[in-house]
Amino acid sequence: MSKYGFYISGKSERVKRFIRQADGAVCRSVRTVISEYDIESDLKKLLEQKGIGFKALGYTALGKDNTERNLEFSNRMLRELTEQGIDYCFSFGSHILAGELLTKYRYRIINFHPSLLPMYPGLKAIDQAAGDSRTPFLIGNTAHFIDEGVDTGPVIMQSVIPLQIFEDSKDYDRILDLQIDMLNRLIEIIDNGCLSAADGKVRIKNADYGKSMTFPFWKQEPLR
Repeated sequence: MSKYGFYISGKSERVKRFIRQADGAVCRSVRTVISEYDIESDLKKLLEQKGIGFKALGYTALGKDNTERNLEFSNRMLRELTEQGIDYCFSFGSHILAGELLTKYRYRIINFHPSLLPMYPGLKAIDQAAGDSRTPFLIGNTAHFIDEGVDTGPVIMQSVIPLQIFEDSKDYDRILDLQIDMLNRLIEIIDNGCLSAADGKVRIKNADYGKSMTFPFWKQEPLR
């Protein structure tokens, strides 16, 4: 089994929910959680219970502006990943990674973004989609490799649901929790040696790229 790390910001609800439902073998494969800020107490207790290491890097004290902070944070993150022997890092962080980290971990840092990229990159992607009259019928999440741009790296997989589900309920978790299933699938794919990337393109061995679905599902009422 590969060794995994997480890069997080804030409360990281998806990471907490993922760890709570993960089996023992998966939890043992998670070696470190790297946070920009102090790790929220509930998450810290959970990590301690599961025997998962963690490190808060104090983002705001790492430079005089975001460019300096991003580079220094990335350098410290690279050291932590290297020391822990991390094979892949899952990103739920909010800042742009930079420098040697992106070279050493090319095609090994996977970001989870709450839109169907390339639509709505950057912050508040769900709100961007909900507030745009041009928004397509579907909304969802993208798992992609991080590169030097903002949400521009090669797409690995996407999860989708009709946008109306969010418009009716305003339930962000209904969309964001789809990332947990994506995480579980990705770990299985990686551990089976089925994920590959080259020249900006991703391929998952043994995946079915020919399957399609139609939304919304409709159940006809019985005739009376």
